[in-house]
Amino acid sequence: MSQLAYHEGKSGGHWNNDQKYSDQLPGFAWSDGQPWCATFVQWCLWQVGVSVPTGARSASCAASASAYKRAGRFTEYPVVGGQIFYGRNGGTHTGIVERYDATYVYTVEGNTNTSGSSEGDGVYRRKRVRRDDYVYGYGVPYYKGKADSPDPKWKGREMSTR
Repeated sequence: MSQLAYHEGKSGGHWNNDQKYSDQLPGFAWSDGQPWCATFVQWCLWQVGVSVPTGARSASCAASASAYKRAGRFTEYPVVGGQIFYGRNGGTHTGIVERYDATYVYTVEGNTNTSGSSEGDGVYRRKRVRRDDYVYGYGVPYYKGKADSPDPKWKGREMSTR
Protein backbone atom coordinates (compact mmCIF):
# COMPACT_ATOMS: atom_id res chain seq x y z
CA MET A 1 0.00 0.00 0.00
CA SER A 2 2.97 2.30 0.57
CA GLN A 3 3.54 2.35 -3.21
CA LEU A 4 0.09 3.64 -4.20
CA ALA A 5 0.37 6.79 -6.32
CA TYR A 6 4.00 6.03 -7.31
CA HIS A 7 4.60 7.10 -10.93
CA GLU A 8 7.18 6.04 -13.47
CA GLY A 9 9.31 8.58 -15.32
CA LYS A 10 8.29 10.74 -18.25
CA SER A 11 10.18 11.74 -21.36
CA GLY A 12 8.97 13.55 -24.45
CA GLY A 13 5.56 14.00 -22.82
CA HIS A 14 5.02 10.24 -22.42
CA TRP A 15 5.44 7.76 -19.60
CA ASN A 16 8.64 5.79 -20.22
CA ASN A 17 8.61 2.70 -17.95
CA ASP A 18 11.61 4.08 -16.01
CA GLN A 19 10.85 3.04 -12.44
CA LYS A 20 12.63 2.15 -9.19
CA TYR A 21 11.56 -1.49 -8.76
CA SER A 22 13.91 -3.00 -11.34
CA ASP A 23 16.99 -1.45 -9.72
CA GLN A 24 15.94 -2.42 -6.19
CA LEU A 25 15.06 -6.06 -6.92
CA PRO A 26 18.17 -8.25 -7.17
CA GLY A 27 18.72 -9.52 -10.72
CA PHE A 28 16.09 -7.27 -12.32
CA ALA A 29 18.14 -4.15 -13.25
CA TRP A 30 17.97 -5.20 -16.92
CA SER A 31 14.17 -4.81 -16.87
CA ASP A 32 14.12 -1.05 -16.21
CA GLY A 33 12.45 0.71 -19.14
CA GLN A 34 10.33 -2.37 -19.91
CA PRO A 35 6.69 -3.02 -18.92
CA TRP A 36 6.97 -3.45 -15.17
CA CYS A 37 3.75 -4.88 -13.70
CA ALA A 38 5.37 -8.27 -12.96
CA THR A 39 8.55 -6.64 -11.61
CA PHE A 40 6.39 -4.58 -9.24
CA VAL A 41 4.63 -7.70 -7.91
CA GLN A 42 7.94 -9.49 -7.38
CA TRP A 43 9.42 -6.42 -5.67
CA CYS A 44 6.46 -6.32 -3.25
CA LEU A 45 6.76 -10.02 -2.39
CA TRP A 46 10.55 -9.71 -1.99
CA GLN A 47 10.14 -6.67 0.31
CA VAL A 48 8.08 -8.74 2.77
CA GLY A 49 10.19 -11.91 2.43
CA VAL A 50 7.61 -14.03 0.62
CA SER A 51 8.88 -16.82 -1.64
CA VAL A 52 7.32 -17.91 -4.91
CA PRO A 53 7.66 -21.16 -6.87
CA THR A 54 10.80 -21.70 -8.94
CA GLY A 55 10.50 -19.65 -12.11
CA ALA A 56 7.74 -17.37 -10.81
CA ARG A 57 10.15 -14.59 -9.79
CA SER A 58 10.14 -13.14 -13.28
CA ALA A 59 9.53 -9.90 -15.15
CA SER A 60 7.29 -11.95 -17.48
CA CYS A 61 3.64 -12.39 -16.52
CA ALA A 62 3.31 -15.54 -18.65
CA ALA A 63 6.46 -17.14 -17.18
CA SER A 64 5.22 -16.45 -13.63
CA ALA A 65 1.75 -17.88 -14.32
CA SER A 66 3.29 -20.98 -15.87
CA ALA A 67 5.61 -21.49 -12.87
CA TYR A 68 2.71 -21.26 -10.41
CA LYS A 69 0.84 -23.85 -12.48
CA ARG A 70 3.81 -26.25 -12.56
CA ALA A 71 4.09 -25.95 -8.78
CA GLY A 72 0.38 -26.72 -8.22
CA ARG A 73 -0.13 -23.24 -6.77
CA PHE A 74 -2.56 -21.81 -9.33
CA THR A 75 -6.30 -21.35 -8.98
CA GLU A 76 -9.28 -19.82 -10.76
CA TYR A 77 -10.38 -18.23 -7.48
CA PRO A 78 -8.95 -15.08 -5.87
CA VAL A 79 -6.53 -15.49 -2.97
CA VAL A 80 -5.80 -12.47 -0.75
CA GLY A 81 -2.11 -11.65 -1.23
CA GLY A 82 -1.98 -13.82 -4.34
CA GLN A 83 -0.78 -12.78 -7.76
CA ILE A 84 -3.59 -12.18 -10.26
CA PHE A 85 -2.89 -12.75 -13.96
CA TYR A 86 -4.72 -11.26 -16.92
CA GLY A 87 -5.06 -11.98 -20.62
CA ARG A 88 -4.08 -14.91 -22.80
CA ASN A 89 -2.13 -17.50 -20.75
CA GLY A 90 -1.82 -14.87 -18.01
CA GLY A 91 0.72 -13.02 -20.12
CA THR A 92 -0.87 -9.58 -20.46
CA HIS A 93 -0.79 -8.01 -16.98
CA THR A 94 -0.54 -8.85 -13.28
CA GLY A 95 -1.12 -7.44 -9.79
CA ILE A 96 -1.66 -8.41 -6.15
CA VAL A 97 -5.07 -9.31 -4.71
CA GLU A 98 -6.04 -7.01 -1.84
CA ARG A 99 -9.53 -8.44 -1.29
CA TYR A 100 -12.51 -9.88 -3.11
CA ASP A 101 -16.26 -10.21 -2.84
CA ALA A 102 -18.83 -12.25 -4.75
CA THR A 103 -18.58 -10.02 -7.83
CA TYR A 104 -15.25 -8.18 -7.79
CA VAL A 105 -11.58 -8.63 -7.09
CA TYR A 106 -9.73 -5.61 -5.68
CA THR A 107 -6.06 -5.38 -6.54
CA VAL A 108 -2.94 -3.27 -6.34
CA GLU A 109 -1.18 -3.13 -9.71
CA GLY A 110 1.93 -1.48 -11.11
CA ASN A 111 2.28 -0.10 -14.64
CA THR A 112 -1.43 0.65 -14.90
CA ASN A 113 -3.68 3.71 -14.69
CA THR A 114 -7.24 4.64 -13.81
CA SER A 115 -8.55 4.91 -17.38
CA GLY A 116 -7.65 1.40 -18.52
CA SER A 117 -5.56 2.59 -21.47
CA SER A 118 -2.50 0.61 -22.53
CA GLU A 119 -0.11 3.32 -21.33
CA GLY A 120 0.27 2.58 -17.64
CA ASP A 121 1.96 5.20 -15.53
CA GLY A 122 1.99 4.09 -11.91
CA VAL A 123 0.72 2.02 -9.01
CA TYR A 124 -3.03 2.03 -8.45
CA ARG A 125 -5.82 0.14 -6.78
CA ARG A 126 -8.06 -1.53 -9.35
CA LYS A 127 -11.50 -3.11 -9.14
CA ARG A 128 -12.26 -5.80 -11.70
CA VAL A 129 -15.09 -8.25 -12.31
CA ARG A 130 -13.94 -11.64 -10.98
CA ARG A 131 -15.47 -13.69 -13.77
CA ASP A 132 -14.39 -11.41 -16.61
CA ASP A 133 -12.71 -13.26 -19.49
CA TYR A 134 -9.68 -10.98 -19.02
CA VAL A 135 -8.96 -12.56 -15.60
CA TYR A 136 -6.83 -15.63 -16.30
CA GLY A 137 -6.27 -16.86 -12.73
CA TYR A 138 -4.28 -16.54 -9.52
CA GLY A 139 -0.88 -17.67 -8.28
CA VAL A 140 -0.49 -18.57 -4.59
CA PRO A 141 2.86 -17.41 -3.10
CA TYR A 142 4.35 -19.08 -0.01
CA TYR A 143 2.88 -16.74 2.63
CA LYS A 144 2.86 -17.77 6.27
CA GLY A 145 -0.71 -18.16 7.42
CA LYS A 146 -3.96 -19.56 6.16
CA ALA A 147 -5.32 -18.69 2.72
CA ASP A 148 -8.27 -16.31 2.40
CA SER A 149 -9.92 -17.65 -0.74
CA PRO A 150 -13.29 -19.02 -1.84
CA ASP A 151 -11.44 -21.92 -3.52
CA PRO A 152 -12.31 -25.13 -1.63
CA LYS A 153 -8.73 -26.37 -2.25
CA TRP A 154 -7.12 -23.29 -0.66
CA LYS A 155 -9.70 -21.88 1.80
CA GLY A 156 -8.11 -21.99 5.25
CA ARG A 157 -5.10 -23.99 4.00
CA GLU A 158 -1.61 -23.08 5.19
CA MET A 159 -0.05 -21.13 2.34
CA SER A 160 3.62 -21.64 3.29
CA THR A 161 3.48 -25.40 2.69
CA ARG A 162 5.57 -26.48 -0.27
